[in-house]
Amino acid sequence: MNNPTRNLAWLAVALWAGTIFFLSSLTGREVERILPFSFWDKAMHFSAYAAGGVVLAAALRWSFAWTWKKIIVLGTLALSLYGVSDEIHQMFTPFRSADVSDWIADTLGGFVGLKLFQFFHARLQPARQPAPPGA
Repeated sequence: MNNPTRNLAWLAVALWAGTIFFLSSLTGREVERILPFSFWDKAMHFSAYAAGGVVLAAALRWSFAWTWKKIIVLGTLALSLYGVSDEIHQMFTPFRSADVSDWIADTLGGFVGLKLFQFFHARLQPARQPAPPGA
């Protein structure tokens, strides 16, 4: 069955991952021209991966009948591994380097994004009414 909401969520995940890959392909000087906030480096990593956590949580929630615990654990693992691959990618980009503290910010941001989606998803769901007796 084709679910447009699910498909859009996975498209958002792919666009997010592609944007991270593109930004990691830029040299340090190019990044400074686009994002002149070097002192906010960890906050930017955290925020970018929090956004990734939100879109990944949506895609997982709307694709699988998983518990929230499974979504949070597997989503955090996936985002953390993507953060590792991102840091390795930067080792091969001129004027860039791998940084464990960036990876930690990525992982924490991804976890927070997943939890934010869980929090708001629960609050925006219509309240379930109990079935009437005899139904």
